[in-house]
Amino acid sequence: MRKKYLSTAEALAFFEELPSDDDSEATDLSENEDNCICKNDTVIISDDEVPEAELEICDDEVSGIGEEGKVIWTKTPFDSNIPVFEEPSGPSADMLSMDEISPIKVFLCFFTQSFLELIVFQTNLYATQKGKTFTPTTVNEMLCFFGINLYMGIKTLPSYRDYWSTSPLLHDSYISKYMSVKRFSWLLAHIHLNDNSLQPPRGNEKYYKLYKVRPLVNHLSERFLALFKPNKNQSIDESMIKFKGRSSLKQYMPKKPIKRGYKIWMRCDESGYACQFDIYTGKTAESIEKGLGERVVTSLCRTLFRKNHRVYFDNFFTSYALLSFLKTQNVFACGTVMMNRKNLPKNLLEDKILKQGEFDWAVSEENVVCMKWKDKRTVSVLSCQENPTAAASVDRREKNGEKRKVICPQAIVDYNKNMGFVDYFDHLKSLYQIDRKSKKWWHRILFHFLDVSVINSFILCKMLPCDKDDVKSVKVFRMSLIESLLTIGGSSNKRKLSDKPSQVKRSKPFVPDDRRLTNDGHIPKNIPRRRCAFCSTKKNEQRTAWLCMRCEVPLCLQKTGISCFEKFHTK
Repeated sequence: MRKKYLSTAEALAFFEELPSDDDSEATDLSENEDNCICKNDTVIISDDEVPEAELEICDDEVSGIGEEGKVIWTKTPFDSNIPVFEEPSGPSADMLSMDEISPIKVFLCFFTQSFLELIVFQTNLYATQKGKTFTPTTVNEMLCFFGINLYMGIKTLPSYRDYWSTSPLLHDSYISKYMSVKRFSWLLAHIHLNDNSLQPPRGNEKYYKLYKVRPLVNHLSERFLALFKPNKNQSIDESMIKFKGRSSLKQYMPKKPIKRGYKIWMRCDESGYACQFDIYTGKTAESIEKGLGERVVTSLCRTLFRKNHRVYFDNFFTSYALLSFLKTQNVFACGTVMMNRKNLPKNLLEDKILKQGEFDWAVSEENVVCMKWKDKRTVSVLSCQENPTAAASVDRREKNGEKRKVICPQAIVDYNKNMGFVDYFDHLKSLYQIDRKSKKWWHRILFHFLDVSVINSFILCKMLPCDKDDVKSVKVFRMSLIESLLTIGGSSNKRKLSDKPSQVKRSKPFVPDDRRLTNDGHIPKNIPRRRCAFCSTKKNEQRTAWLCMRCEVPLCLQKTGISCFEKFHTK
């Protein structure tokens, strides 16, 4: 008997015909009991009654996927000889050959010089197109800008302007010496990744919803794959970028921690490294997209074909056709599954019959195992990995606090152990992420992938001969990276500090109390007439020809009575 192998094109064409989760129809086992024929622990799923004379057909004459996609499930022993994973894994050869590895060097392998030059060019081009006079930005200044944004993820304030506030409670002297608030605001308003004038209009066949971030997505997709070789175990899951504004890309998922935002399909390594991603842009046509889960997994696993990886995903993606196809490409998958999906066995024990710790299983001739296991609820799994039905155990706590062992299939144990790689990555990113509101929908995506690059750099540095003091934690790593970005990027832009008070736009000049209330140095100086810092208002403007040399603010000085000069220097 020869197995049927599907090409990639045939598999993708087949997946398009599969129903989505919304189109799947639940099948009642009790209604089809008369249509299931059993012989030698073999169940043939059929919609038509089969005469008794046809029960003499030999099992070897029926392939794993027969006519009209019908699948044969048996209780016979299955082949557990899965090829061993022997591919090299970890940082790429280019990363291992680096000298004096540091956080900034690893980060700049993701945000390369050429990519930074592209951002600088597009930012200056966008500013030119707006037709206003401006000072062009540079690569160094852009590095400083990114460093300040990462700094704001560690030391959070209600508004980015608060870091330059004249209030001593909010003012941050560390970043204010590298860039002025006006320049930071200008960069935040003008930063750009792609030329707006070349964007195809909506309705055009070349229209692309992610046009504004296409260079970022394409560049980082290539760099994530080039700098790291994946380990044996991989998991695929969805991640969310928080966004509550107006955008056709925004998704609403009420059962997720982040309910509104952009959905991203991700494949993460067992180390937590984000290997591949795909931003979901919604349905591509008016009709519901069929086989979405299969398409996503196939796309994210394409670089794993013929390498014997183990991949895990949840019931949104899992189907029999998907596991069968991945197995032909030597990608061995395991995932929870909804039992109303097509081509699954109908002869497994019912949920109400199973007791906690019991499980039932069946195997197809494609060597894909489907099983049910009863914990507090029933869990269903499809697997084509080694020994999925081997008995293992898990700990469960009783109401009185005591622990007891519960029998569990090996497939469930492996799934629970390896499914959380994307969640682990999301956790690392969420610790000190850039969380600034923005009216521009793509700013959230830009800063999200800036954080993603930082976390990938952190994971790589832990595998490389880097200074261990820099990788003690995500916080320490980010602080080291920020210091390097500001030092390198802000070296030519560093502002000179003086003993003068900070001058930020206010209704009146601000002078700290420790300077204003001291008893020395407050000497009046004659100047051209200016508005008094104490008594002048918008409705009643008062000008004076005197300036306090210590406070450097103009104040009224009268020959008789108490002058503004005296009132200003009195508590």
